[in-house]
Parts: sequence; structure tokens; C-alpha cells
Amino acid sequence: MKVRFLMQDTRALYGAERATLRLVSGLAAAGVPVRVLLLDEARLDSSAPSPLADAFRAIAPVETIPVAGRLSRAAVRRIRDLLLADAPRAILHSTGYKADVHAVLASRSSTLFPVVSTVHGWLFRRDIKERLFLAANLWALRRCSRVVVLSAFYENYLRRRGFSPLQLARIPTAYPPDAVPPADAADALWRDPDAPFTYGMLGRLSDEKDHDTFLRAAARLARLAAAAPRPWRLLVAGDGPLRDRIARRAARLGLADRTTLAGVMDPADFFRRTNVLVQCSRVENQPVSVMQAMAWARPVLATRAGGLPEWVVPHPDDPTVPAPDATGWLVPVGDARALADAMHRCLLSPSLARATGLSARARLLAAPPPSAMLQAHIGLYAALLPPP
Repeated sequence: MKVRFLMQDTRALYGAERATLRLVSGLAAAGVPVRVLLLDEARLDSSAPSPLADAFRAIAPVETIPVAGRLSRAAVRRIRDLLLADAPRAILHSTGYKADVHAVLASRSSTLFPVVSTVHGWLFRRDIKERLFLAANLWALRRCSRVVVLSAFYENYLRRRGFSPLQLARIPTAYPPDAVPPADAADALWRDPDAPFTYGMLGRLSDEKDHDTFLRAAARLARLAAAAPRPWRLLVAGDGPLRDRIARRAARLGLADRTTLAGVMDPADFFRRTNVLVQCSRVENQPVSVMQAMAWARPVLATRAGGLPEWVVPHPDDPTVPAPDATGWLVPVGDARALADAMHRCLLSPSLARATGLSARARLLAAPPPSAMLQAHIGLYAALLPPP
């Protein structure tokens, strides 16, 4: 068995890229021969550094394949040649619409060699370009041997689009145990009475994350908690096209003094300063930031979007009802009032927030380990290859 991974070189390390890195690293450690093929678009500056390519090179051989425009026949031929050289024991595993389309064309709809794709999610925006990308991706996915989904949300979505259950394999991302901090380190912030109570958002500063709802909720919280027992702040970590807009919006809402736009942060540094993670996305799959928050014993305030409800066990609406298994609060997408109420509840009762975070950590530690995710992929690949 030889596994070749194909994805676009985004020159960034977001959720999909990090999840693929963990899978490649696990396969390499298990002795499976892996190789990474990165599509390098001509429109991007090829001289710019690529943290993604560097991260892959640390664990596996990497080949960069130039792509001029949205589709490259030369890239298709190169991918086909590489996979046929390893046939018949080679699998091509692609991620992202551009990689999926090139993979399907190179394999002639999975007839020359098997193609597996992992769906890390779409934005579902009404923008015509986004709709064309989604249509192209669905066209390619229908021609893959198998499609891996991370959440029930996307499994159900693809089944509604006519995908056979046999073509889909749900393999959730697993959190590495070595990334779980010691209990004392996770609890240190809760034991610091002088630290401001901090609500944090971690991730790309882009439209689908809906930072505006977070800021509107915080503005409402400022009115609800005019006489709060302790100071509170907002920490926004990450980078992206909306950074300036978020800064202006915070200023207009009177939150400039409370808000820190920290740029890209190491997750450990972020959670050492953050009491509660807010994930108010319009659409999500299985965000790593939620699992990171759970590892750090932080409650999660999330929207009922995508795969978020599969991880966040909400408190009941009635605060008098005990909820020992709750890991956070769920609110409707875009509902700043409901989000502010949940933020207020945490601020007024930090002991409840802490207990909820401890419950979240326990749930993460009880989830299937990375070894289970790795074996599920190896089993999937083996089922698509001819007997040795």
C-alpha cells in the first residue's frame, strides 16, 4: 500500500491542512509509504514561504506540481504518471475542490487507480463563484472511490445530494493526546482571581466565522453586566481579510478598550488567557479550535451550525436544571441576544463555567484516540486495493 496525498498549497495552516498533516504523520509513523503532492498555483507568489509545504516536508517526501489557472492538463498528466508508476498498490487521497477535480481527471473517474477524498466543508454562500466551486467539487466527489466526512452534518448533506451510503465513510478527526495540557496547567486561569474574564475567538478572520455576532453580543453584554463582579475582555486570535473591519466594528460598538486583535497565536498561549471559547460560525464542520478548548477545560459557546452540535452538549434553558454532562451552550446562528445571555451566565457564575469546561475535557479524553482514526483510514485504503 502506497498513499499519495494531493492538495493545493494554500501557504497556510488552517483546520483542513492541520488535519491532513496529522493523518500523513500518523500513516508515516505506522510504516505506510506516503508522499505529498502540492498544487502550486501560478497566481500565487512561488517565492513566498509556505508553512504548509515546510510542515509536510518534515514528515514525508513532497513534490510541487505547478498549476496555471483553475485547471492544468500538465498537472493531470503528472499526477497520473506518478500514481501509475506505483500501481496497482497506490491510493490517491485528495482534499479540496481543485485537488479533487485534478485527482478525478488523472484517475479517469477512479478507473485507473482509487481516489479517496476528505470533505472539510464548504461555505454555502450565495456568491456565484462559490456555487460554481461547490458544483465542481460535487461533480468530482461523485467520481471518487470513497468520500470521507468528518461529521454527521456533511454525511447527511451528501446523502441528500444523492450520494450512496456505501460511498461515504464517516471518520471524525481525533485529538492527539500529547496536545492535551496537564490538568494543573488547564486549571491555572480559573485559579487566578485577578485575571479578567476573557471570551475568545480563535480562527481565520473571515465572513463565515461571523465575528460581527460576537461583537454585537459583547456590546449587549456590556449593558447586561454594567456592574459585573469582575472585569471582562475579548480576545480575537487569527488573521484574515476581515481584520480591519473587525477592528472598526469593535470601535463603533464601544468595545475597542475591551478587544485585543492578537493576530496568529499559538493555541496554548490563546487558551492560557481565555476562559470561554466562542464559536459563532455560520457554517462549520469539525473545528479543531473546539477540541482545543475542550482539552484546556474551557466551555464552548457555539452556534447550531454544521458539526458543532455533535461536540457541544448544551446546558438546558432552565438554569435550575442540573446538567453535569454539558460542555457549553448552543445558540441560533446570528443570534447576538442568545449569545450575550450565555456569555452573561458564564460571567456571573465562573464556577459554572469552570465545571462546564471540566466536563468538556472529560468528554474529549473519552473520545476515540488518533489510533482509531488512523486504522479506519488504513482499512478504507485496503478495501479499495487488490489483494497483495
